[in-house]
Amino acid sequence: MARKRYRLEKVVIEPIEERTASWGFAGRAVTGTEYFFTVTDGNYRQRNRWEFVVRVPRAPADRIEVRPTRLPNDGAWAELDRRSLTFNRATRGAYRGQTYCQVALADPTGNRTKDVVHRGEQQSLPAWFDQLSSRIKVKDTVRQSSGTDGHALVALVGPHDFEAMIRLFFACKVWILKEGFTLPA
Repeated sequence: MARKRYRLEKVVIEPIEERTASWGFAGRAVTGTEYFFTVTDGNYRQRNRWEFVVRVPRAPADRIEVRPTRLPNDGAWAELDRRSLTFNRATRGAYRGQTYCQVALADPTGNRTKDVVHRGEQQSLPAWFDQLSSRIKVKDTVRQSSGTDGHALVALVGPHDFEAMIRLFFACKVWILKEGFTLPA
């Protein structure tokens, strides 16, 4: 089955407001700034209006969180308001000062919350990831890993490039669920 040719530049993002706020993340209180956006996914004619929040913590070591707050009425996306992408600071070499998120795909089978992409699997990703290829690296090249995720793929963005962060959410979650994409076993 041929997949739809999604284009990142068709995701139009407009700022609504920003405000100082507190929120919970991983069981603890975080303070910082919330940035709100309306998003229109021009890859669709209808059911294409979204709203997102990007939460930027005051502490630079904390994670930036990107999540939808309002989504179109479509069964494929029903649970996405409970999903997010989180961005950490890169700490190695030329990548220092940038942020990254794991390339963690939504799981359309419902068996897991996400499917982390690892080294060697990049060629199996849908065609829309070709637009992101220059941003995708192996985690160990951007930050030392104390766990077992050093071979996971990550996508780099600037720490204030909220539009790129939201577009990554579409690539990793929205379009994956709509197309029912899973990595080959």
